[in-house]
Amino acid sequence: MKTTVAVAAAAALTALTTLATVQGAAAAPAGPAGPVGPTITCGAPGAPGPLLTRACVEISGNQVRFYGVATANDPSWTPQSVGFTISGTVIGGVPLAPANPTVLIQSGSNSVGSVFTSVACGLTVSNTFSVNQPGLPASTATVSTVVAC
Repeated sequence: MKTTVAVAAAAALTALTTLATVQGAAAAPAGPAGPVGPTITCGAPGAPGPLLTRACVEISGNQVRFYGVATANDPSWTPQSVGFTISGTVIGGVPLAPANPTVLIQSGSNSVGSVFTSVACGLTVSNTFSVNQPGLPASTATVSTVVAC
């Protein structure tokens, strides 16, 4: 009989502990969600051609990265080095110095270049990304977005 009572008491204690833990968890106030990762905005593609271009802006707080994405649009594309221009601007401010990277473009999507700056919250930024390679047709893409810290 003593063994049965001890087992029943232990089971009741476990049930009460579990209930208290569940109630405590449910009653805990919800805190802030924590830091959110960067926000990436890419614009519409540039003119069709062997390379499809997209201008993109990545925002994390007040830090802004301007870059482009180039995608081989031709199934017979062979990897080759291609020149590009990335021009970031803070609307109403002085344009940033453009970057002119040359990148080996493989099949699939390729991230191209990086121009970084700090921007005050609430301002609008714009990025222009274009192919700058003799022998390839021009393809320019743009995007604008607000830095919402």
